[in-house]
Amino acid sequence: MKINAVIFDMDGVIFDTEKLAKESWRLVAKEFGVPVGEDFMTMLLGMSHTGILDVYAKYFGDYELGCKIYNWRKAFMNDTIEQNGVPVKQGVRELFAYLKEADLPMALATSSYRPNVERLFRVTGLENPFSVVVTGDTLEHSKPDPEIFLRAAKGLNVPINECLIIEDSFNGIIGGSAAGAITVMVPDMVQPTPEVRARAYAICDSLLDIIPLIKEINQGK
Repeated sequence: MKINAVIFDMDGVIFDTEKLAKESWRLVAKEFGVPVGEDFMTMLLGMSHTGILDVYAKYFGDYELGCKIYNWRKAFMNDTIEQNGVPVKQGVRELFAYLKEADLPMALATSSYRPNVERLFRVTGLENPFSVVVTGDTLEHSKPDPEIFLRAAKGLNVPINECLIIEDSFNGIIGGSAAGAITVMVPDMVQPTPEVRARAYAICDSLLDIIPLIKEINQGK
């Protein structure tokens, strides 16, 4: 087993956006007078917005209400990020620098849409190191389907079983595992369940832990 490329999720892995997303749901509950359960928020982590209105409609029992909530959250997230920025997760810059030095190509596989990717890199001033970017608006199937990871690996021209995938969501870990990649979870808003632990190659506390993990794997230890 050897790692010849690394595929990153974005929200909750590179940028600390999931806390803001959770806050938006707290405000939705207050603004629209609807209950928003933790299970629902966890289910949404890692999902693309393709078909999301149907998910909202099913949960809230009304398609029009689902559309209103979707648009309200989108505006809230975009405005807050533009005004206040967003923190970069611990270890991002160090890991990017290591992978660049080690000549390991990187891809971004995010359920977010491309304009949001561009916005987050712009407002944080973080250099975008990715030679391949696959976004949710280009997908036929959302995570946990492995499509996004298989497309990222194909774009890198690296076999998927030689790719390390870094994820923070259950949907991402399940999809990465199904793709056949070496999948690592760096928990953000949710802790791994026994099923997720069984599918993940490793659980790391931060992105800083990924560096020695790659060295260990590639040195055959």
